[in-house]
This record gives sequence, structure tokens and C-alpha cells, in this order.
Amino acid sequence: MKENIDFRELIAILRKRTVLILVLTIGVTLTTGIIQFYVLTPVYQASTQILVHQVGEKKGSATYSDIQINLQYTRTFQALLKNPVILEQVKRELDLPYSAGRLGEKIATSSESESEIINISVQDENQKRAADIANTLTAVLKKEIKQIMNTDRVTVLSKADIVDSPTPVRPNYKMNILLAFGAALMTGIALAFFLDFIDDTVARPSQVEKEAGFIYLGSIEQMKHKKSLFRGDPDMNIRVKAGRSEPLGY
Repeated sequence: MKENIDFRELIAILRKRTVLILVLTIGVTLTTGIIQFYVLTPVYQASTQILVHQVGEKKGSATYSDIQINLQYTRTFQALLKNPVILEQVKRELDLPYSAGRLGEKIATSSESESEIINISVQDENQKRAADIANTLTAVLKKEIKQIMNTDRVTVLSKADIVDSPTPVRPNYKMNILLAFGAALMTGIALAFFLDFIDDTVARPSQVEKEAGFIYLGSIEQMKHKKSLFRGDPDMNIRVKAGRSEPLGY
């Protein structure tokens, strides 16, 4: 295993593999963006709300018992919203191109604790179709519970609307590109250190001291070759003295 290296040597390793890190990071980020914008199909969401509520015999009054009954109905209605009987009717009315089971996977329901409001969200590749499913689902539920349970406790609070410039819920372009950039950058840095780890080339003075047992006194930097001023004899020896070059005879 290689010896411990200091911070300056870590920076040197990264500088040596800069091209690798940049190519990997830019390549993965661009590929992720292309896949998201040109390959994946965006998914849109439409939401609606219904209120499960029925007051007591006196108009405008609601007892604790009424509220508890409404909460029980809330859980029941959430189950009915994904019931095959309800979904089949929605499928027939809208002439949907998929089965009732597939339709149920697109629907999500939720309600806050001790709340009589049910939130219904539908996700689909087509924004208009998602809104149609959400609105038709609430209409079918309201109609069916009158026949099935002989009650009318559903009030539609808000309908699913179609916006001019919808924002898809999937994929999340900014988040996915940011995650791809970060993952590619970290992978590039890890790969740079791994390549340095498996490289047996002596690149640091500390390696010379450890591997060969020599004492490191200094280093001679590589100098660029300059054209000789003595064009007559390029093989002439040059002696540097008092800051100037003097030719020596043979």
C-alpha cells in the first residue's frame, strides 16, 4: 500500500487527472439531460378534493358523533375510489386505453389525521386525461355511494383544472441533472485516486526514500531546450561561469 500523502500531493493527483474528471462529469451530465428531455415521457398530475360531511338532524349543526361517522366514511370512500367497480365505470366513460388495474396505479388518495377532506391526485402522460380521470372519478363516486350506501356525504371542493404551461411531476429535470453532475464528479475524483493508487511509477520524492532507501536532497526541474548560440559547432561543450556561457576547446 502506498504511503500517506499530504494535501499538496492530493491536489497534484487531481490536476494530473483533470481531463478525465471533466470528460466524465460533462459526459454523464449531458447524457442525463438528453435522456430526460428526449427519451423519457413526462408525467403530469391533476388533483381534486372532496369533503365527506353530513350534519345532524338540525340544519347547520354537527355533533361529535357526526364527525366520527364522517371520519369512518372518509376511510371507506378512499377504498372505494380504487375499487374495480368504480374504476371500470371511469374507464368506460372516458374510453381509456388501459385496464382498471393500471388506472388504479395512477390514482393516489390521502387525508390528514382527523380530517374529513380527501385529496385525490391522478398522474398520467397526458395532462388533460389526468384531469378528466380525477373529475370523472369523483362524479362516479358521488353517484355510486347513493346506490351502494344510500347516503350523500360527498361534496366536491375543487375540480382538477388544465393549465396552459403544465410542469411535469416526473422526471424532475433540475434535480436529476444536479444529482448526475454530483455523482459523475465524485466518481471522476474517486477514479483519479484509484488510478494513482495502482500506478507503480515513482512520482514523488517520498516514494524514492521509501522504496529505494535513498535520502532526498533536491530535484532538478526539466528545462526547455534552447537553441545553441554557437551555430558553428552544436556539439561544443558550454561552461557557465560568472553568469555567462563560454566555449571550451576540445
